[in-house]
Amino acid sequence: MKENNQTHLNSTQVYRTKILVETLKRHSSVHRDALIKEICANETSKITLRTLQRDIKSLNENYGIIIKLNRNTSSYSLDDEKSATIDSFLSHIEILATAELIRSNFNETNNALAYIEFENKATISATPNFKTILEAIHQTLPISFEHYSFYHLKEENYTLKPYFLKQYQNRWYLVGETEKGYRTFGIDRLKNITIGTKKFKQKTEEAMDKFRNVVGLNYVDHELQKVILSFHVSQRPYVESLQLHHSQKVIDIDSKETFNIELLIHPNFEFKQQVLKYGSLVKVVEPKWLAKEIRNEIKKSLDNYN
Repeated sequence: MKENNQTHLNSTQVYRTKILVETLKRHSSVHRDALIKEICANETSKITLRTLQRDIKSLNENYGIIIKLNRNTSSYSLDDEKSATIDSFLSHIEILATAELIRSNFNETNNALAYIEFENKATISATPNFKTILEAIHQTLPISFEHYSFYHLKEENYTLKPYFLKQYQNRWYLVGETEKGYRTFGIDRLKNITIGTKKFKQKTEEAMDKFRNVVGLNYVDHELQKVILSFHVSQRPYVESLQLHHSQKVIDIDSKETFNIELLIHPNFEFKQQVLKYGSLVKVVEPKWLAKEIRNEIKKSLDNYN
C-alpha cells in the first residue's frame, strides 16, 4: 500500500468502493454494465464508466487492489495473486463506512452516540501507538519499548523488528522478531516506544505466511493438520458467517442434524479456545489427538464443579 501522496476516499467513494470490491470478490468476472448497475443500485445517483475507471485506478495505485479488464468481454475481475490482502482492505472500508454513518447521524441529530455502545476501550487506547509503529514498519527500522505482560504481571523491555499489525478479538497486536524469534505484543500494552536507526531486512510476507495457518496469535512451527469439526446444524449460519479460519470449507452437506467443516491449520491454544466455546454444540472428529485434548479440557472443567 502506498503511503506518499495517497488520496483519501470521501464518503461517496467509500460506499462505492466497498460495493465494487465485494461484488468482484463474489464473482470470478463481472461485465462492466452489470458492475455499474450493481453500484448504482446502492447509490443515490448514477455513475459513469469514467467514474468506475477512476475508482479502479485509485484502488490499484493507493491500496494495491488490482482489477483486470478483459477487453474482449468488457468484464472486470479481481487479481487475487497480485492484490494486497483483499479481506483486510474490506475490513478497512467497513470501518470507514461505519465511521461515516456515525458522523452523518451525529450531524443530523447531535445524539447518535446515545444509541451506540462500543465493546471496550482497548482499541482506543492502542491508537496513539499506531502511527509510530506503522512508521517503523514502513521504514524497516527496529523499535524498543516497555511491554506489560499479563502472564508475568510486570513490565519488560524489548527491541523488535516490526513486521505487521494484526487484529484479533477487538485488540490490535504487533507481530515482529526479537533475538529469540517471532513474537506478538498487544499494542495497547506498549509504552515509551522509540524508533532505532539501523535498517533491517523486510520479512513481512514471510512473517504473515507463518501466522496464516494459525487461529489467533500463537505461532506453532510444525506440520499442518487437517481438522474436521462436526457442529449441531443450528450453528451453521454462525460458523459460515464468522469463519474460524480462512481455510474453512463445508463437507458432508447432506446431513440434516450436523454441519461439518474441514480446516487446514496448526491447532494452537486460541483454536482450542474457539472450539471449547461451542460446548456441546461441536465435536472434534479429526485428528484424534486433538479430540482427546478437548475431551480432557472438558473433564477438567467438570471437575471444577465437584
